[in-house]
Amino acid sequence: MVDVIERKIMFRTLAGNPTARRIAERALEIEDEEEAKERQFPYMGWEWYDIPAQTGTLNQLVIDGLLVTGGRRGTFKSRSTTTYKLKDPELVRECLESLAEIQEGAEEGEIPNDLFDFILGHEDVKDILLRSINSEKPVHILLVGPPATAKSMFLSELARLPFSRFALGGSTRKGGFEDYLLEFRPKYVVIDELDKMDMRDMSVLLSLMESGIVARLKKRMREMEKMTTWVLGGANRDDHIWPELKSRFFIVHLPEYSEADFIQVCRGVLVGREDVDSKLANYIVKSIASHTRDVREAVHLGRLCKTSEDVDKLVRIRWPSSRLF
Repeated sequence: MVDVIERKIMFRTLAGNPTARRIAERALEIEDEEEAKERQFPYMGWEWYDIPAQTGTLNQLVIDGLLVTGGRRGTFKSRSTTTYKLKDPELVRECLESLAEIQEGAEEGEIPNDLFDFILGHEDVKDILLRSINSEKPVHILLVGPPATAKSMFLSELARLPFSRFALGGSTRKGGFEDYLLEFRPKYVVIDELDKMDMRDMSVLLSLMESGIVARLKKRMREMEKMTTWVLGGANRDDHIWPELKSRFFIVHLPEYSEADFIQVCRGVLVGREDVDSKLANYIVKSIASHTRDVREAVHLGRLCKTSEDVDKLVRIRWPSSRLF
């Protein structure tokens, strides 16, 4: 009889570690198939290439209590061969079923009701993005436009979606984009500055968008996974993005704000999201509208200023060539 503590530990291991969950699902499938076979000798367990998974990862899961090896539960270990089995297959099955039920429940209302609410205007863009994330099969969207055209605001809202992961195109190679995808297996991957991605990462992204396959090769072992993922990206320009990659996107070009739209958007962001007093928000917007179309500038002042005098001082510092009347 499994006690409550063991059940909690196993549940947390599988819920908090996507790699462990994937290995457990595959191992349970293999062991169920092998146990159903009529065989002359006992089943000795599976090896790393059956999953596939790196031996270092499997050995860590032995330490974590998910797997056993070295003779336990009929496994085998020698200098050339190591076999593994789940430590408690029925407990793993129970925990995986519970996780599946939780995920199904979460998916019923997974899109926040207030998604994009604080972004004023751009109704066509909102409609396209909502159509994409509600589609049965992935439709990848790329928002293209100069700085301060609401791209980052849209992407930050998309990053609120459950089962989503956010990445900056200029930093994906530092950890390995394929490792990132295989570790988290996101339903939505949100990428800002996609035009700054390393060429190797663009290759990984192309494979994901074209076939749903993500592969990596480490220490002579090839790991390959198929996943269903929506790619939602932003870029200041698209001429640095491979043509074959761009062809996988539905591309939306965002123009720079007009002065009237900029004023309306800034007011909405300052009052609605930043909780700035409406009079101060109006003063900030009036003070910067002739200098910029970047909503971030309004946010900076909203966070730094308490009075109109503060606004005047920081505007003079930010735009020293300007004259205030």
